[in-house]
Amino acid sequence: MELPAALVVARRGWFTRADAIAAGLTDRDLAVGVRDGGLLRLRHGAYCPADLYRACNEAERHVLLARCVVAAQRGRVALTGASAAALHGLSVWGQDLDTVHLVRLDAGSPRIQAGCRHHVVGSDLEPDLEERADLLTITVARTVWEVARTSSLESAVSTADSALSRDPGLADTLRTMAGRFANHPGSRTARIALRMADGGAQSPGESITRVQCYRYGIPRPELQHEVRDSHGRLLGISDFWWPEFRHLGEFDGKVKYQQHLRATESPSDAVFREKQREDAMRAQHCGMTRFTWADVMPDRARTTMARLWHDLQQSRRLYVR
Repeated sequence: MELPAALVVARRGWFTRADAIAAGLTDRDLAVGVRDGGLLRLRHGAYCPADLYRACNEAERHVLLARCVVAAQRGRVALTGASAAALHGLSVWGQDLDTVHLVRLDAGSPRIQAGCRHHVVGSDLEPDLEERADLLTITVARTVWEVARTSSLESAVSTADSALSRDPGLADTLRTMAGRFANHPGSRTARIALRMADGGAQSPGESITRVQCYRYGIPRPELQHEVRDSHGRLLGISDFWWPEFRHLGEFDGKVKYQQHLRATESPSDAVFREKQREDAMRAQHCGMTRFTWADVMPDRARTTMARLWHDLQQSRRLYVR
């Protein structure tokens, strides 16, 4: 089945059953499309071309779902929480992306429906609303605050880091948010997350590692530290740096090797090149600890942070004069 191009374009990637019927398709066409794998049913009466959906990342898929949910609402609503974060292109690590979060701007009541959670806030929201990509949403700053006060510390810091990475000037606005909503539920966690937030973090893995350092009393590291040799030549940029210990830290996510894979280079070549970079940085009289996703998950974080503390102490003995 070939879909009319305008059918998908009009709603930015999805369409309703009514749209399809108006375009000359039938219920049988839709059923066959879903059965043969060319179409994906996002929710009741809402469809998306399967190849378009497969090309999207998790956040983009969530935005498609959010568009379906918003279109089905009768009252005025805006995206909030993780749904707003996905629309703004912020990190949504650790969020339930099967649920769309809406804030009611009418007389609607808070409730949970299949795949959708309705929130109600006070009259202080209007200044924090904007339209983005044809959807009404809370602003980036309000999004960071709402995610921070309703999520785990790990998710909160990851989202805040990604926002500051894109716009370092947002820090002042976030401090204002913390003052405006100091008495809101979850504000304590939100304030901690905003104090920890750092736009130097380049991945959720780096954000989560720093949260575990905070939880287990490890000193806060500097981020994106340039390591140079005695001639001033740049040898590499390390994710973490503890200057008082002369110790480096690196988060090893697969994405790091995929992003920096050079033309004609295999993944094993990239790993070997990374090992050479590490050896060169270590040679500048400093230690190094590497972290993986498994290392910083809750079930292993305590052991990982104990190992890190041991490594820090060892580096101080060896390299600090």
